[in-house]
Amino acid sequence: MSKTKQEKAKNPANGDGKLTEGQEELAGQKPAPEVRSGANRSGQVNGAKTDAESTGQSADAEEAKGGEVSAGELESRYLRLRAEFDNHIKRTTREKNELMTYAGGHMIRKVLPILDDLRRTVEHAKETESKGDDPVVRGVELIIDKFTKLLEAEGVETIGSVGQKFDTDLHEALMNRSSKKVPKGIIIEEYEPGYKYRDKVIRHAKVVVSG
Repeated sequence: MSKTKQEKAKNPANGDGKLTEGQEELAGQKPAPEVRSGANRSGQVNGAKTDAESTGQSADAEEAKGGEVSAGELESRYLRLRAEFDNHIKRTTREKNELMTYAGGHMIRKVLPILDDLRRTVEHAKETESKGDDPVVRGVELIIDKFTKLLEAEGVETIGSVGQKFDTDLHEALMNRSSKKVPKGIIIEEYEPGYKYRDKVIRHAKVVVSG
């Protein structure tokens, strides 16, 4: 083969140095990408699966942990509600018992002023000598006596006042009065008696205290 033919074989161009259209297309094509082996692809797939599995396990662990916290909160709420319910039952039972025990206190408080009026009537009548032995007065005294015994049978008792030390839980001071014979803080006069109903004060005694 001549030298000219060898050069044409190495540089397949026209005689004027230009490439034909087919040669230009072949020259412009990019090389095909390198194909990796099946072993590499398999390793990448297995690695991706391992990451996904670890992520799923972490999510499951977090969900399980969250479930434990929720269960603890539910138990705490249950115990708190149970304690509140027990307290409600105890409070309701106590209030019901108090209501049954002192149910008559309201009516007795309304009756006491009538008893006070009867006593004042008798006291006023006795101050007048002409009416001191009046049968009507004696009849009123009998009514007062029966009335008092009825109240005592229902658990009403009179609060002691005169000669006793003043007690804010039992007495209501209307005024102070100086006295040389009675020590300070001692009740020297009672205007209106006080009463207890089953150990509960339903009316304070109105008194005068030595000052």
